[in-house]
Amino acid sequence: MTTSPVTPGYDPDDPDWLRQRLGRHVSEMLRLAPPIVLARSGIVVITLVDTIMVGHYSALELGYLAIGMSLVQPVIVTALGLIMGTLVLTANNFGAGRLAECGAIWRRGAAYAFWLGAGGAAICLFGEFLLTLTGQTSELAREGGRVMLVLGLGLPAHMVFLATSFFLEGIRRPMPGLVFMIVANLVNLGLNFVLVSGYGEIPALGAVGAAWATTTARWVLCLGMIGYVLLMRDQAAFGVRLRPAGGWASWHRLRGLGYAMGVSLAVESFAFTAIQQFAGWLGPIPLAAFTVAFYLLVVSFMVAIGFGAATAVRVGIAHGRGDHRDVALAGWTGLGLTVLATLILAAILLIFKAPLASVFSDDAIVIVAAVPLIFWTAMALVADGGQAVMANALRGRQDVWASCGIQAIAFMGVMVPVTYVLVFTMGHGAAGLFQGVQIAATVALVLLGWRFHRLCRRDAVASDQG
Repeated sequence: MTTSPVTPGYDPDDPDWLRQRLGRHVSEMLRLAPPIVLARSGIVVITLVDTIMVGHYSALELGYLAIGMSLVQPVIVTALGLIMGTLVLTANNFGAGRLAECGAIWRRGAAYAFWLGAGGAAICLFGEFLLTLTGQTSELAREGGRVMLVLGLGLPAHMVFLATSFFLEGIRRPMPGLVFMIVANLVNLGLNFVLVSGYGEIPALGAVGAAWATTTARWVLCLGMIGYVLLMRDQAAFGVRLRPAGGWASWHRLRGLGYAMGVSLAVESFAFTAIQQFAGWLGPIPLAAFTVAFYLLVVSFMVAIGFGAATAVRVGIAHGRGDHRDVALAGWTGLGLTVLATLILAAILLIFKAPLASVFSDDAIVIVAAVPLIFWTAMALVADGGQAVMANALRGRQDVWASCGIQAIAFMGVMVPVTYVLVFTMGHGAAGLFQGVQIAATVALVLLGWRFHRLCRRDAVASDQG
């Protein structure tokens, strides 16, 4: 595989420029996105397998698992945002041909990720206390806290894996992440069979057993990815074994991008955590039904994550070259492909609502309660996927604080209060949880798209005048 970026150098005044560049972006995104989608989906599939295995074991244990993961997820997503500068800066430097700087970014990003994961693990030590503060029953708080404690042990590994994935995606090599993710999922599946329901002399651990399986799989994934980067053929060109020069001060751009993206994803994640707490207030069965529909949304959303990462890479490379027209085309191409893909997934969710719900649970009451929620999941998916891709397009252009503010308004300022009103004041019940998501995602999509359009027009005008 080539170690330098392809810079076709098409003339934007050429009548064929749009056709050539559009074809290039579609081709590159369809090459980059599927392995990224599968690798990102693999992260969710680990959690999904846990959910399915525990759901078939016990609806009560499924509630414990869901409530424990509800507070771990914001920690993961916040840390993910803080290290996402690794992807943006790697793509920018790769686009400019600075390969050694790409390797330095990985070394810094991986170290940063490890300590962020360690901080998340420390938070998970207080899981029962934190869940009690959210208003959960003593039983849910106690058992959910046990799940949090075990999941916390895998957070440092998970964050280093993500930083390494961002580096490889930024240099257009998403396949290793997919390969190691497959291995990690096999490890997780095997351990779930043994630990959730018990095997031989090993007692059934239920939700806590699933948490141990996930933590083990995350360490396997982390170590495999580090080994690949250090041993890849052209590691010397990227300087991945060299200590980056400059010390902590040289990380300021990586951290600066991460602060904005960390805040943005934290706000979105905490908003979804609030929604999960609302589901817990409705009772065990609505919580279990919500968990089924929510994980179908999360799994489907991985397509948007993949296209979003591919869009950030394409926008980042174009931005690194200073090609402002190509930045715009890359962003809108990513949105178009994402809308098309999520519409197809939404149709699948609508057609197969009942069979999909039955995958997660044998409890007929839970299945009946989940089916109407899957309808609203499908409705929310397209707008939610679209806003995620537009946020990534802005990040690829290194415009991060505005997207942070927009997502804060949409998810914390709109989704949480609107969902509360829909669920508890207007009596929509669990369906209101996803109706609120749909409204907030639509607001975010419109505002993020407007911001990207304005920036692209401004850059094009400045380029013409220069």
